[in-house]
Amino acid sequence: MIVTEKSPKRTAQNSATKYQNLVLLDSEGNRVQAVIFGKDIDLRNDTLYIYQSYYIANALVRTMDPRHQRGPYQFQWTINSKTIVEEIEEDEPALRPPEYNLVPLNELGVHIDTDAEIDILALAIHMNPPNEVNTNHGKSLIQEIYLIDPGLKLLRLTMWNRFVHDECREISDLILAKPIILGTRIKVSSYNGLSLSSRPTSVFIVEPLLSSSVALRTWAAQNDKLLEEIIGNSFGSASSSSTDPIIKVSEIAEKLISAPAMARSTYLVRGKFRMVDFHQSFHYVSCENCNKATGYDLGENFICYSCKNAAIARARCRVYLDVYDDTTSTPVVIFGSLAEEILGCTAVDLIDRTDEEHLPYIENIANNIENNEWIIVLGAQMNESGRLRQNKLTVLSVNNVPGTAE
Repeated sequence: MIVTEKSPKRTAQNSATKYQNLVLLDSEGNRVQAVIFGKDIDLRNDTLYIYQSYYIANALVRTMDPRHQRGPYQFQWTINSKTIVEEIEEDEPALRPPEYNLVPLNELGVHIDTDAEIDILALAIHMNPPNEVNTNHGKSLIQEIYLIDPGLKLLRLTMWNRFVHDECREISDLILAKPIILGTRIKVSSYNGLSLSSRPTSVFIVEPLLSSSVALRTWAAQNDKLLEEIIGNSFGSASSSSTDPIIKVSEIAEKLISAPAMARSTYLVRGKFRMVDFHQSFHYVSCENCNKATGYDLGENFICYSCKNAAIARARCRVYLDVYDDTTSTPVVIFGSLAEEILGCTAVDLIDRTDEEHLPYIENIANNIENNEWIIVLGAQMNESGRLRQNKLTVLSVNNVPGTAE
């Protein structure tokens, strides 16, 4: 069997029982719905991955209750501690993952307000906070996600109820990285213009292991600046322009208190950088294509899990500093070439220079940093609890104040 769908861990209505739904595909193309309950979910954490093939035996099979039937499944398997799950050996042919009828976002018009169930693959670039709305069936919880694909059509996807509690939380944790979302059995609606909506039978997979995801991730990496401009123009969260007011660092904390959950915002300040931690690791090993962290060694060839491309593991600069002015200071994180510009050296220069022997080298960098004053764009991303993610702002861009550069 191959796992084609896997929901997050959910809680049954009117019960504290946890469950997880799966859809399995056998060698003849037959689909089977399976469910795991309670503690057995954690027992299967290291198995039953999406698009992986397994031998499965000794599952409990029963007829589906029509009240709980979502999809054309007459039977349901229950996978418990007695069920045998074994991975397919490498020398045995694995089953092929399912093929999806993916529809580009700019070609959805013909499906508006029909019974069609559409499959989409797109980048999630923005999320609104969850919101409670009134419907004919009572109150419902919704959350809106904004999607985009290479056609540059920006569409709103409304997630309903259980998807808000589970899938939306996973997407929220990754939203700054613009995660790829595979959505199946999606409804196309004319509500407030062309938009998308989840159905009870919809399935959402974050960063699916599909060949089409590789092309989409490559496109996203090549057009990251364009995507940031689109985010800024649409949601007010791109790099600030020269017309944005410069504020004091102390004002940022006050603004963050009133920032809504899931909000993205930028702040323009004039200040200096200060290094507090001289023993931090000034780099991480990343994919040379998408800059995502990897566990491979420097210079090692590998297939990136994030962008799915062949890559070489490279050192990417990452530094934690404080930004300060005459009012206060705030911790920030800076990545890549921007960090190298501020530090005045490269990530390669900093490798293996975090021990006591090289402390004078780091102290010299720290001293030079404070000789420069900058106009700094700081980015903030709030989580679902209305707190600043990782308790740090991200430096999005800098411009040296004339007369302060050494």
